[in-house]
Amino acid sequence: MSHFSYRPAGDFMPDPRPVDLANCPDLEAALEAVNRDLAATLPEAGPMRLMCTPSDDEDIPDQFHAALPDGRWHDGVTHPAAPGIAEAAQETVQAVLWQVWPVCPEHRTGVHADTGADERAVWWCRIGEGHELCEVGELAQTLPGKQRRALRRKERRGKG
Repeated sequence: MSHFSYRPAGDFMPDPRPVDLANCPDLEAALEAVNRDLAATLPEAGPMRLMCTPSDDEDIPDQFHAALPDGRWHDGVTHPAAPGIAEAAQETVQAVLWQVWPVCPEHRTGVHADTGADERAVWWCRIGEGHELCEVGELAQTLPGKQRRALRRKERRGKG
């Protein structure tokens, strides 16, 4: 259920709260990687922030959501590992902004967050036999040369 989904009468779902990333270094690193990819390929979306809808039932895990800067989000994950955070961000971009993200430059189709052979979070293209596009957080490396150079110039100006 998303933040904008219909809730039946009497169906209580607590409001999501920001996740304190200072106490969650793995989540912070996963979100930073996703935000690097967004900044490189979809900068107008802005950086995501991580929200949590706590469960009051011990049999139902908390739901984590990747939210846009304005607070909109879609769907959630129960296991906030790196591929899960990337998947939640992808769901939010697709459902809220109506945009396929990220896209395989070779096949011009959407890719999916997955776990690579060595347990890294990767963007995976499922066309044909499938191939790993890149590690989550490294989408800038897949940009055409001109776009990649412009991004590096922009980053240098921002740091200087």
